[in-house]
Amino acid sequence: MTRKAESKMPGRGRPEKLDEELARKIVRLIEVMPDMDVEVSWANVIALIKKKFDVDLGRRVLSMKQWGGQPLIAQAFDRAKDVQKTLRAQGKTRRHSTAPRAVLQQRLETEIAKRKAAERRIEEMALQTYDKLDTLRWTRFDLRKEAQALGGPEGAQS
Repeated sequence: MTRKAESKMPGRGRPEKLDEELARKIVRLIEVMPDMDVEVSWANVIALIKKKFDVDLGRRVLSMKQWGGQPLIAQAFDRAKDVQKTLRAQGKTRRHSTAPRAVLQQRLETEIAKRKAAERRIEEMALQTYDKLDTLRWTRFDLRKEAQALGGPEGAQS
């Protein structure tokens, strides 16, 4: 069968990019946007979808596609926009942030503290090493005598 014949057959065509499963994932993504302090706008929604799901979808498709007679993505967008407006009106962010974010922030703080402590130790070791090298540089001694004192060859000639 040729390509032209295949394309004219009923029920065939390009597979749907936006199915209900992907739509539900997008709804979850949109719902957490106010919590992540991300501006709720169609441009940001499209950018996040492209980044996270590697799917290029337009605003019209996202806002008009319906499942069970309801535009799931458009409703989630409206709810997120309302939440963001409420938070701005109150002048605060959401009180109960997600637990995984709090855990990650705590881990990040501990890792930063460990890194700073390690940097301080390295700096102290570098200063001690520089002091030793400086002392060695300004100390005058005969290497032949030092070699003999350490048990080197007795009759070493230079």
